[in-house]
Amino acid sequence: MDLNKLDSAARAFFDTLTPAMKESIMQTGASLTTKNDLERFLQNTLADAQNVQVHLE
Repeated sequence: MDLNKLDSAARAFFDTLTPAMKESIMQTGASLTTKNDLERFLQNTLADAQNVQVHLE
C-alpha cells in the first residue's frame, strides 16, 4: 500500500491503528485510498482471522 495515495480521512484513520495493524496492511500491497477501503479491508482481515481461530479449536 502506498501511504501517499491515501486521502486525508484514510490517513487520519490509518494513523490511529496499532503498529501491528499498520504493518499488516503495508505488507499486503493492497490498493487502498479511502477510509472506507481501509475499514472494509480490516473487517475482512478480522473476519478471516476469526475463521482461522474457529477451525483451529
